[in-house]
Amino acid sequence: MKSAPDHPLESARMSALLGYEVLDSQDETAFDELTEIASAICGTEISLICFVDCERQWFKSRVGLEATETPRSVAFCSHAILQQGVFEVQNALNDERFADNPLVTGDPNIRFYAGAPLVTPSGLPVGTLCVIDSKPKKLTKVQRRALITLADQVVGQLELRLHNHRLKRVNERREKIFSVIAHDLRGPFNSILGFSRSLSKKADNTSPARIADMANSILTASLNVYQLLDELLQWSQHQLGAFEAQFSACKVIDLVESNLVLLQDSLDFKELTLVIDASPELQVIADPTLTKTVIRNLLTNAIKYSPKRGEIKVSAWVHDSEIWLRVSDQGKGLSDTLKQQLFKESLDSEPDTEGDIGHGIGLHLCQAFMHMQNGRIWSDDVTLGASITFSLPKTR
Repeated sequence: MKSAPDHPLESARMSALLGYEVLDSQDETAFDELTEIASAICGTEISLICFVDCERQWFKSRVGLEATETPRSVAFCSHAILQQGVFEVQNALNDERFADNPLVTGDPNIRFYAGAPLVTPSGLPVGTLCVIDSKPKKLTKVQRRALITLADQVVGQLELRLHNHRLKRVNERREKIFSVIAHDLRGPFNSILGFSRSLSKKADNTSPARIADMANSILTASLNVYQLLDELLQWSQHQLGAFEAQFSACKVIDLVESNLVLLQDSLDFKELTLVIDASPELQVIADPTLTKTVIRNLLTNAIKYSPKRGEIKVSAWVHDSEIWLRVSDQGKGLSDTLKQQLFKESLDSEPDTEGDIGHGIGLHLCQAFMHMQNGRIWSDDVTLGASITFSLPKTR
């Protein structure tokens, strides 16, 4: 028995196969009908839609066979994907490649095999539509042409199936985006409207100190809305696949300080001290927009959960071939339960020092943005407050 070698473009071929998201999926009528037609036209006992995986051939649809897969090393289809057009073996017992193949010497006792490659629009064969019989046979020209046509139909169904799956995911993401926007923006806007209405009605009979407190509350709520809108916009772009990282050399200190204009009022309101411990020389290879968003999210969380007159520290240093940047606060810290869920997409965050509950997409977004930049983000174990660190490649 001679096993077929790998396809010359095996890596690309496998990527194309996995991209269809079809392996180990349920039976589908559209594919079963094509195998039934192939078996009827070619007059064979068995017909299969077969996908050649790394170590196996898996059958998406089958007529006349109970098995759902066989090892790739014994697969006739492994030979068929190396050929153009129909690969035909009229009598396997007379072919040295297959005469002692266990599929020939044992069940299903293959004698005849004909397989038309399933070729993607990019020209890569991911499997075959094949017909098999326990008696020697030879296809007519009409049958060979029909098998090729049906194989093209299988690929058409794969493309349609993939398109439908993608469309479904996009619709699900859109619904989720609208749901998050509707849910998460209502709270901050209600706070702004409530404080503004109260200030408008009671300004004449309210002390200057109370007016200042209410104005500060409006400012804080407005900043929360701005941050949330910013995150939702970028999160929605990421969800819909409309955002690509644009890399450049960035000074860490510039990435941090660029956020202070927006956050300074919040720092002042809670009388917080921000300590930045980062050398002006440190540079990372990063997308500045994505990285600023991550830093802004970490700083905003630190401000929310810090007690008044507390300290927030931003530290950056070289670690092997990376730059590590850490944001630490002196708040109540993270519970063990919250740490386990911290970077998950759906998360109800804990109330901040003012009793407000966050929207919970920020750290998931940070993790996605780090992944897009070949970086990582994690929670540190500390005894006081919370500490989040992320890493990015440093410049050479």
